[in-house]
Amino acid sequence: MKIRQDQLSGLLAKGLAPCYLVSGDDPLLVMEACDEIRAAARQAGVDDRELFHAEGGFDWRHLLEEANAMSLFSSRRILEVRISNGKPSDKGAAIQQILNNPNPDNLLLIICPRLDSTIQRSAWFKAVDKAGVFLPIWPIERSQYPGWLKRRLQIAGLQIEPPALAALAHQTEGNLLAAVQEVEKLRLLGSTTINEEMINEAIGDSSRFDAFGLADTCLLGNLAEASRILSHLKGEGVDALMILGALTRKIRQLIAMQDLGGQQLSEAFKAQNIWPKQQPPYKKALQNLRAPQLHAALRKAEKIDAAIKGSGEDPWLLLSELTVLLTGVRLTTG
Repeated sequence: MKIRQDQLSGLLAKGLAPCYLVSGDDPLLVMEACDEIRAAARQAGVDDRELFHAEGGFDWRHLLEEANAMSLFSSRRILEVRISNGKPSDKGAAIQQILNNPNPDNLLLIICPRLDSTIQRSAWFKAVDKAGVFLPIWPIERSQYPGWLKRRLQIAGLQIEPPALAALAHQTEGNLLAAVQEVEKLRLLGSTTINEEMINEAIGDSSRFDAFGLADTCLLGNLAEASRILSHLKGEGVDALMILGALTRKIRQLIAMQDLGGQQLSEAFKAQNIWPKQQPPYKKALQNLRAPQLHAALRKAEKIDAAIKGSGEDPWLLLSELTVLLTGVRLTTG
């Protein structure tokens, strides 16, 4: 069953489905939808969570074994499967098998990037759609963004004057993760009504140092500035996963727009919800980077994700290597 994100809360209130598939390219919206599903599961007594990263070399038999295993303590579990490319290929048969023989102790949560029409015609997707809930996460449209910001502020207990809302929307430029960070800064000011002066004082030039600022700097080919921003983010204790999410989103968007030009590129920007002010870094990167470089960057991103989750490698060192890849700068050794 396909639903919109605004229908999720009402559906969860009626009870849990055996399976949820959440797909989308906006890390904040995907994260919040999954958090809502996990919270509803906990309220229903689903206390444990097993996490699977279905990347290159993943053994789908391990997921099948866990799905079929009976808990010694009768504890219900979330089996959370993260598919970085959204394509389990022939191994999608494992998902079908789980759904054809469901274990009532398990809730299957599948998280992946936005799914194209080809994947939505696959057998594994149809099995999920039939047995559970499919939640595609769509980007916030430009016309919807000020309203979305205002609701986030209201949730934080804040009212905002119209000029201040326009300034905040301009400063964050549709970057939802950055917007959430700025809302938290405004909440800490201690005032319940936000004016334009407070926006300018609280935010200032901080956008240069957020994860999306790093991503745009990389796309513009400025390695020195990108390295400085990454070092600043690390020193400020910014979550490496948030930085990775911003960079990975840019990579996927660039891959989708490779070899496009003229009207096709304009339509692609519109489809990707990339505003005119946000387009110059993409155009620069499309001139500098070719498909092999972008796919190498995506593989590096998958490696960083594994490092963040405990593979043993240093995720910050790998993030530094990813910034080099995305700037297109070729380092030489003397």
